[in-house]
Order: sequence, then structure tokens, then C-alpha cells
Amino acid sequence: MKLFSIQGTLIKSLFIMTISFISQFSFSQSNVTIYNLETFVNTVRENNLQIKISEKESRLADLSIKEAMSALLPQINGQTEVKRNLNDQFIFFEAPDFENIDPVTGDVPQIVQRFKTNFNNEFQANILLEQNLFSLRNIYNLKSARQFSNIGRLQNEDRIIKIIAEAKKAFLQTVLIKNVYQISQVSELHAKENYIASKNKYDNQLISELDLLQAKIRWEEELPNSLKAKRNYLMLLGNLKLIAGINPKDNIVLDYDLAEYELKDSTVNSEDVIGNRIDYRLLEANTYLQELDIKNKQAEYYPTLDFRAGYSYFGSSDEWTFQDNQNKIIYAAVTLTVPIFSGGFRKSQVSKAKIVSNITSLEKQEAKMSMTIEIQNLELKLSEEYETIQAATSTGETAKKAYEIAVETAKSGLISQIDLRNISDDYNRAEINLYNSIYNFKCTQIDFNNAIANY
Repeated sequence: MKLFSIQGTLIKSLFIMTISFISQFSFSQSNVTIYNLETFVNTVRENNLQIKISEKESRLADLSIKEAMSALLPQINGQTEVKRNLNDQFIFFEAPDFENIDPVTGDVPQIVQRFKTNFNNEFQANILLEQNLFSLRNIYNLKSARQFSNIGRLQNEDRIIKIIAEAKKAFLQTVLIKNVYQISQVSELHAKENYIASKNKYDNQLISELDLLQAKIRWEEELPNSLKAKRNYLMLLGNLKLIAGINPKDNIVLDYDLAEYELKDSTVNSEDVIGNRIDYRLLEANTYLQELDIKNKQAEYYPTLDFRAGYSYFGSSDEWTFQDNQNKIIYAAVTLTVPIFSGGFRKSQVSKAKIVSNITSLEKQEAKMSMTIEIQNLELKLSEEYETIQAATSTGETAKKAYEIAVETAKSGLISQIDLRNISDDYNRAEINLYNSIYNFKCTQIDFNNAIANY
């Protein structure tokens, strides 16, 4: 679609080329990288720090599967201990003293005796194998871990979609402000040319000093507007570097024509597209996870069966050897644990899990209704903004024609500089309004595409 443009004259085109050259090489002599919307989005996917953080968090969720799997696999642990006793330990007991029997009565007296019970050095080694043979909770823990990993992946995809959408909008906003900057530069140039022409007329006594001063005021008023637009543009460029992970010292140039747009068929069946949305699939995954949590809590009512086998070696000696006084123990055991009474704790856990599951299900229903309304509102908004562009285009063409007539009329002195300035301001506003309308339309298109799962 052809729009009226600020490049209607040769001098405008040359000036805008100069502005582009300055924007590319004003900061340093390093190489300049040109980004269109596609290459910028690709750079964001590769370098955006929030995306990298999200990917790391998604990997954390994957590790929960290994943690749950470990409960179903055998656990083998070994332990070794070398002990040095720093003093002797004794056992005391009373024993008959036959050497001191009473010769008259024949009574045998009791005497306290002691015996050493330890060695100077002790060595102990143990190996224990544990294996769960049956536990419903461990099985549901594994299923929940797999679902939790799936949720982590969906959350990562959802974050990336939102980050990319915001990156596209930031890119379009920067292009919009770049156009505003160019408009302000052209407006400043026209005001300067008008002032020079007015000065020549004043020198030839063709206009009054008041007309000359008004032309000068108009030119001077354009200068701060141009500086402000330049500042806003450069700040937004810096923000794009942050979003895309670009070195702040690198120079970038945006290659994008904001005037190109297209209204596609925005009528869709929300029932067909909502199921494909990542955020809705995330809600479904959370609902299933809560259902697994109910079964997990109910598994506490079922018995568990565990197997243990071990080997223990004991050795002790007063010398530095562990082959004396050996004891070796090999054992195996099966443990059956049957839950009988928990004081209502298990029942309350199941009830809580059911309540949370019901809440999650209701939240999914509410979200689906909200998504349906969102799609309908975005359809209306797209249609409205497209009509706004058509109206802004017509207004802009009218303002351009009025400005061209005013310039020629001002040359002949038939209108004042104030009238020319007002008409010029109207023309600038019309151009800015048109670009702003297109920017709003394209931002809504981004939201609409995400709402219908057109990522």
C-alpha cells in the first residue's frame, strides 16, 4: 500500500540519507550491523539473557525425573571406620575368693575383679543394599516428575513467546520513533529554508520584520523538538541492544518499512485455536499434575515392601593389623510396612489435594473463557485500527496538499508565517498519527497471532 511520504522532494530524500549515515557512524568507527525484524528476533532468541535463564530453569525441571527414578532403583552404600582407643576399658564383677576361705566357718568371701574388654585398634566395614520392592507412591512420584518436567518445558516456551512478542513491539516502537525523528529533521530543515528565504525577502524589502521574526521563531522552535526526538530514538536503540544481548558499544541500524502492512482475515474459531496455545496447554498440564497428586496422596493407604541386604566386617587387635579377632556378618531382610492409623493425616492430605485439583480445573475453565473473549476483542481492535489507518492516510494526504499549497502561497506573501507554521504542524501531526496508527495495528497483530497460537 502506498502512503504519502515525507520524501516527496529531492532535498528531503537527500537529507534523510544524511540522517541515516549519521545514525550509523556517529558513535564509533566500528562495523555497523543492520537488523530487520527477522534477524533481530533471531538475535533475541540466541542472546537474550531472560531466555537463557528460562532454559536453565527448564533443565532444573528435567532433573526431577532422575530424582524420582532413584527411589525405584537400588541404593548401595558403604562405610569404613578405623578406630584407635586411647585408653583401656574394663568390666568389673564380683567373684569368690577361694584363697581366703574362713577356716572356722568355711565362708568364701567375694572379691571384685576386672578384665580388659577392648583392643587398641578396631576396624569396621559395612556394605548395605536397599531396594524398594513395592510402593505406589514412588510410582506416582515418577509420573508427577515427568509431568513436572513437561510443565517446565511449556513454561519455557511460554516465556520465550512473550519475550519475542515484547521484542517485536520494542523493535517497531524504535522504528516509529526513528520516523518521528526523521520528520522532525525535515521539519527543521524546511523551517530553516523558510527563514533563509524570508531573510532574503526582508533584505529586498518584500516582507516586514515581523514576518522575518516569525520565520526565525518557527525555525528555533523546531530545534529542541529535533533534539528530543533524537534522544528518544537513541535511548530506544540502547533498549533494543539490551533485549537482544548486543554489545552496547556496537552500532546497529534498523532496516524496516513501517508503512508496509496488510490486513489478513482475522476471523477464527476460538474453539479450534485455544487448544494449541502454549499457555492453555500449560493449564491442562497443571490440571493433570493435580490429578496425579490426588493418586499420590491416596497411595499412602497402601502397604510398602522393602528389601535390605548387608555385609559387615569387624576386626580388632592391639597391633596394627585387622586380621585378628574377626567377625563377619551377612544378612538379608524384607520389611512390610502396613499403614494402620495416622490420626486422620492421610485423609486430610487427600482432601486437600482434591480441593486444589478442583481449583485448578475451575481456573482452566475461566482461562478458556478469558482467552475466547481476548480473541474476539483483538479481532475488533484489528478492524478498528485498520480503519484508523485509512482515516489517517486520508487526513495525511489532505494535510500534505494543504502544506504544499501553503508553502507556495507563503512565497508570494499571501499568508503569514504563523499560518504557515500552523499548517506545517498539522502536516507533521498527520504523518506522526499515521505512523502511530500503523504501529498500533502491527502491535495488535502480534498479540492476535499469539492469541490464536500462530507463533
